[in-house]
Amino acid sequence: MTISRRRFLGSAAAISLGFTGLGCARTGTTANRVSAERGFGPLVDDPEGIIALPEGFSYRIISRKGEEMSDGFFVPHRHDGMATFAGPDGLTILVRNHEATPSDEPVDGAFGADLGLLDRLDPSRLYDAGARGAPPPLGGTTTLVYDTSNQRLVSHHLSLAGTLVNCAGGPTPWGSWISCEEIVASAGGPLAKAHGYNFEVPARTSGPPVEPVPLKAMGRFMHEAVAVHPSSGIVFQTEDLTDGLFYRYLPDVPGELHRGGRLQALAVRGESGFDTRNFDGREVEPGVGLEVEWIDMDDVESPDDDLRYRGRDAGAAVFARG
Repeated sequence: MTISRRRFLGSAAAISLGFTGLGCARTGTTANRVSAERGFGPLVDDPEGIIALPEGFSYRIISRKGEEMSDGFFVPHRHDGMATFAGPDGLTILVRNHEATPSDEPVDGAFGADLGLLDRLDPSRLYDAGARGAPPPLGGTTTLVYDTSNQRLVSHHLSLAGTLVNCAGGPTPWGSWISCEEIVASAGGPLAKAHGYNFEVPARTSGPPVEPVPLKAMGRFMHEAVAVHPSSGIVFQTEDLTDGLFYRYLPDVPGELHRGGRLQALAVRGESGFDTRNFDGREVEPGVGLEVEWIDMDDVESPDDDLRYRGRDAGAAVFARG
């Protein structure tokens, strides 16, 4: 996420490239090691108390929780995973998660403390409207349009609504953000729908929130991040648990994740249930390759939240978070 922010802010990326070039120009292993150890220099205290940066770096706040956005909704709290995309006319589009939890209050969401703005939203654009008089889940994404040349925010709007604990995710090569729910919660109580899914959000400069389609074939579990292979369209996924698995999703139609596909879990060949975590020793050494294979997963919507257990029983390797 730090790299994305540097790219987004512009000047920091140029500084990073300058230091990289300097390191490459110097000859000898010792010189390169010294350059790497020096990094960008010590942090300089920020008088505003926001963020300390090395000398020569700067920041600009372009979005704060509670600000009114261009569509009339408010910026939700708990900014989290995000990615930037090239927009038209040199603009930069940033799609950003909001990791709202079930205990968050309406004042922290997009619709106001009294949910007075909820009526402005087309109900078809709200994944979970809440049950038994409860407010809807307050997670989702917002999209910011930034004029990179002039360093100014052009617009920002709500782009995914009614989801929970949108922590991380990943960009796709076709220009969208996969927003991941880092929670498994069943329908019932305050929730009208089950949670634990991925949602796709196109990187657009304007428009209403996306119609929220849970990508159920990608699995229901405590998602963390995704990475899409640029040529095959295969999506690799991590699980944010200490006894999780490492998954890949093979879409039936590359680039169209909602049309279904096959979910698999990684296994180390010849080592059923191999433990990669190194909690009790050094089973996995840096730089040492392992032969792997992929195990097909079934019942991937996992109503009992046991996908990782069934995968391990079938031979999948165990990972600590992702």
